[in-house]
Amino acid sequence: MSKRSVLATLLRTAADILLSGEDERGSQKRRAAAEKRSSPVSRSRREAALQRFDADEATRRYLMKVMLPLTVIPGVLDWLWHKQTKIETTSGTKESLFHLAMMGQNCALLLSGLFLEMNAGGLALMSGLAVAHEATAMWDVSSTISERKISAHEQHTHSFMESIPFLITACAVCFHPNQFLALFGAGPEKAEMKLKLKRPLLPVKDIALIFGSLSLVGGLPLVEELLRCMDAQAKGLVGTDTPSCARELYGDGD
Repeated sequence: MSKRSVLATLLRTAADILLSGEDERGSQKRRAAAEKRSSPVSRSRREAALQRFDADEATRRYLMKVMLPLTVIPGVLDWLWHKQTKIETTSGTKESLFHLAMMGQNCALLLSGLFLEMNAGGLALMSGLAVAHEATAMWDVSSTISERKISAHEQHTHSFMESIPFLITACAVCFHPNQFLALFGAGPEKAEMKLKLKRPLLPVKDIALIFGSLSLVGGLPLVEELLRCMDAQAKGLVGTDTPSCARELYGDGD
């Protein structure tokens, strides 16, 4: 190859590089000009949409990676404490049904945060479920304490489990404060009460993980407990292992 042809090739390459740089700078300028021409309203809408998307993603990550394990694992511990204190021959089926009801409330709360749009309606639903869970927990303990020993480690487990619904709800409220304030007629936004599914939906593998964890780790031990209690009730064994001191201390007769 001659020196002239080599020089021509180098010149063409340099020209291509310069032209591509000019094209890139030109496209950047065109994008900047289009951004300037867009109205402040459209820019604010885009920014609000991006902020809501980021808040939804942060909420989902927190609920999936932190609150999902904290919802089901303490429940397994609580099931173990119930088994150690012979729930089937003390308080029996009645208490076991309370446990299923509270697990259902927790599951509904977690699923609401994962699958519903966090507008005023979704936040109101989650707040109601958190309060209902606490009321059920108080009813459960008050009706059980005279029939079954509730040990110290079980009480601490209960304390932690009672905080879970409020932690889930607080997370949703902190990431979506304007819609929560709108429930009370305050804040910059209007309350949106209609329940809507979040878009985009979670990947199928995440949905399978959520429902698998809630049903197998969270629900299966409670179903086993209920069946055990129903079997003891059918045999007339409920109350046979209730400590006499529990009746004396917490019974309604005195």
